[in-house]
Amino acid sequence: MYKIYSTKKSIGAGAAGGIVAGIVMLVPMMLMMSMMNLPSDLFPKLLGLTMGLPPDSAAMAGTGLHLVASIAIGLVFGAVASSSKLSISSFKKGIGLGIITGAISFVVLFLPMMMAVLLSSMMNLMVMMNPGAPKEMIMSQLQSMQPMILSGSFISHLIYGAVLGTITSLILRKITCPNCGMNMSRTEFDSHRGTCKVK
Repeated sequence: MYKIYSTKKSIGAGAAGGIVAGIVMLVPMMLMMSMMNLPSDLFPKLLGLTMGLPPDSAAMAGTGLHLVASIAIGLVFGAVASSSKLSISSFKKGIGLGIITGAISFVVLFLPMMMAVLLSSMMNLMVMMNPGAPKEMIMSQLQSMQPMILSGSFISHLIYGAVLGTITSLILRKITCPNCGMNMSRTEFDSHRGTCKVK
């Protein structure tokens, strides 16, 4: 049985989708932080701080770490999408699978990391930014922000998934006929395969 695209192409498409989606995802995260009167680069800065870096260089390193994770998720997405049952045969399916991937990455990766390290790093950073403020007051502020942080992060992960699915679908939409070597869309290939006797 002929596969509509190779595993190698699917993984490559997922990696490309992952890096674009990771960059796009930073925009709603930055907007969310700005809406809460926090530094727009707080999310990557927190990632950098968890790596033990000083605040001055934490944001750059955190952005790099975020993009590495985005590519890794894209690679997994591409590998999964190379199976015949989950192959991306349309934009609708690709975007749907991408959104599911974004939701899974939020639950499996982001939530545990937030609860384990990001909240404590955020607390420490807020104390540094407001040295005279009582810790109890800062902790109360952080707790009041938590629902917005969680909902904003969830939406950002869904946006990541939608972009991941879109980019991956764009790359995988062209199929190369294994018999004649012509490139065509999935719809064209479905009608062409009988003429070219592709099994």
